Amino acid sequence: MAESADASDSKSDSREGVRVRPPLWAPKNFEVLFCFQFGFLCYKSGIVFGYKMRIGNILFFMTFGFVVHLHASEASGLRYLPVIFAVSGTELSDDETAFMEEYHPVGIILSRWNFEFDEQGNVDREKLRQLCDSIHVYSSHILIDQEGGRVQHLQGTNCYSAPAPGTFAKGVTGKNLKEKCEVIRQNVRAIDGDLVELGFDVNCAPVCDLLSENILSLVGNRGFGTNPDIVCSFAVNWVEQAEADGIISVLKHCPGHGSAVGDSHKALPRVEKPLPDLMSDFRIFRNVICTLYNDGIDEDSFWVMTAHVLYPEIDPQHCATQSSKIIRMIREDFGFRGKIVSDCIMMKALQGERWECAIAALEAGCDYVICVNHDLEQKRIIAEKVTEYLDSKEEEI
Repeated sequence: MAESADASDSKSDSREGVRVRPPLWAPKNFEVLFCFQFGFLCYKSGIVFGYKMRIGNILFFMTFGFVVHLHASEASGLRYLPVIFAVSGTELSDDETAFMEEYHPVGIILSRWNFEFDEQGNVDREKLRQLCDSIHVYSSHILIDQEGGRVQHLQGTNCYSAPAPGTFAKGVTGKNLKEKCEVIRQNVRAIDGDLVELGFDVNCAPVCDLLSENILSLVGNRGFGTNPDIVCSFAVNWVEQAEADGIISVLKHCPGHGSAVGDSHKALPRVEKPLPDLMSDFRIFRNVICTLYNDGIDEDSFWVMTAHVLYPEIDPQHCATQSSKIIRMIREDFGFRGKIVSDCIMMKALQGERWECAIAALEAGCDYVICVNHDLEQKRIIAEKVTEYLDSKEEEI
């Protein structure tokens, strides 16, 4: 997010959180076939070896029941709400627990107010693990903004403190780029070491915005600089290391916040550039995505976060988060096949009721929307409205 916290063409929308997702796992065809074959062999062995017939029959019916159970789980599976909410404290309140049990948000994003510290400034890691465990009962993902520098919510004397991403770009040349990329990987390993141990599985990083030489962007040293080759190399190494660590990365702020002057927390920034210049800025995301896929990185290993930025040359009416044109560009021109998540819909760049902002982002093609809001009643309104929207879409199928 900007300092905070598959759009399929098919009518049978298969995006996680929008359709059915089994609570544990869905049996794939080969697994079902294996279970049936195993059960049948048990049954046959019971016939061939008469004295083992009873055991063979028992194993057969146990296997058959297991397969039936798996299919029942798939058919009546849990539907996650495609909204990533925040929670208010260091543990789930009874009201929050009831809310999550009712709506099952696809994710929860945690921030520094969710952590407890002792007098020495140490994070209470055990309490944080307990919070993550309680969230995982109801939600699929736990997110955090842990970029480094001024945007890292997990702080404490017993946690790794990452430098600002922009510092890695200093003094980089063609000769030492590989060495610098290894430094990036070491940094990511240290960040992920904390996140994995505590129960997080998504880090809203890295910032891939290509900065402009003559524009003082809000992104600043949260980005990797102005050289597209360096930005691409650093971002690719970040994501690849995170995948190895078991953390989902989030490339942000797509298609590019680097040339935007305003602060999307306060108002809607505009980028007044001709289309060729815009596409030149946007190429960093396309290059990172293509390189990752070419390197064999799984499409579920990284997401893309949209920017609350207006690009009048592409869509004069809607910012990227709510623009079907821009989401289509990310899918078709950039070739992105993974999850697209909005930046926080509580930011003032978006106009209207917050539930309207959420639905507009989903309608444009975002898979998930982030809502960092601690007001339980407002969250309930958003959850109810999004649920009604999803139900109406299903009725259209």
